[in-house]
Amino acid sequence: MAEMIVDKPKLLWQLQFEGAWPMAVAFADSGRRLVAGNQDGRLLMWDLPEQPPAFEPPKGKADRLAPSAPPSRMLTGHTNGVTRLVSTPDGKWIVSASLDRTVRLWDMNAVPTGDAEVVVDIETRQEEAKRSRKDDALKQPGISVKTQESAQVFTGHQDWIEALGINDDGQRVISGDNSSNVYVWDLASRKEVNHWKGRPWNWIVATALSPDGQTALVSEYRYKRDDFDIPSSGLKLWNVADAAEKLDLMKVQFPKYMPDDTSYGAAQVWRKFVANGLISADISPDGKLLALGQGGETDKGQVHLLDAVTGTLVRSITGHQYGVTDIRFSQDGKFMLSTGRDTSLRITQVEDGKEVAQLGSPRGGQFKDWLSSLAISPDQKFVAATDIAGFVHVWSLVGSGA
Repeated sequence: MAEMIVDKPKLLWQLQFEGAWPMAVAFADSGRRLVAGNQDGRLLMWDLPEQPPAFEPPKGKADRLAPSAPPSRMLTGHTNGVTRLVSTPDGKWIVSASLDRTVRLWDMNAVPTGDAEVVVDIETRQEEAKRSRKDDALKQPGISVKTQESAQVFTGHQDWIEALGINDDGQRVISGDNSSNVYVWDLASRKEVNHWKGRPWNWIVATALSPDGQTALVSEYRYKRDDFDIPSSGLKLWNVADAAEKLDLMKVQFPKYMPDDTSYGAAQVWRKFVANGLISADISPDGKLLALGQGGETDKGQVHLLDAVTGTLVRSITGHQYGVTDIRFSQDGKFMLSTGRDTSLRITQVEDGKEVAQLGSPRGGQFKDWLSSLAISPDQKFVAATDIAGFVHVWSLVGSGA
């Protein structure tokens, strides 16, 4: 198990990925390769050099603080937005979830099968065309990349898939959709392990698996069906083998109101805990803690840490103004990493909730930009975050660089 060391983190790369918002990211191999997906369903891969080149910020671009690099490959197959990416611990496989209702498995050692041309700076080109009143920039060729197809397509979902998780040994993946269906997949056999359904009117907004892949953490949420009828938010632990409910975590928090009270008054109580959905989830490497991130447009999105046996709240940490978008435990379980609508990636100590680093900085509020997802390299030396402003940021956690 690799130890995470946080010592004066340094921004190494700001990879351009303009156009439809980039929403998901994962490291491949040891951390020198990176995959990101956007709302158009485009999946790109970058091979990052050992050292970034010398860089001088472009004139008038105060947000450009590190160099970009061209993508080397496009992973083809998704026909709608990529919502989540996860990787196996060795980085040899990437799994993607999409609004096209499929989960796909990608072999990072696969031989490319084709060629394509991609444009990653379309907004920059449009600005130049507007400024010069000429369309020369728009006519310039894109970047030549190799293409590869997925190794496996997992089907079964009949609605948008916005939740995805993987267990610590990379053997099982869990996915959830907006029709409240949950599936667990075995990557070795490439077959379904089990599936079940939550409340029919809820969306599955976050999923995670215990380190051994035997227990599933599933978060459900949907704001309301009309002005007063607000469905109860769901948060449960499930036994993967037989799809039996193990623990109703919301009922532990609010025994008076859960799980059947859908009144407006009840919602005002539990929404202080849930905010606008617990849209991100993870389970600690030792299986003892459950982490849930408050998402949506909320004043102060926090990460709740719950005891995995009793379901009781241990502490709430890492407040992100406007809401959390993604969370991850470090491999050694010492740190909680989170991204949010305040355009920051925060690293906090699990033991006491103390923040040890803030990467990035606010750039104008929840409706301007936000960091939509994060990834940690297998060696625990790098972190990456997708930015809806059209970037994938990559930091070294030790300031001496790559």
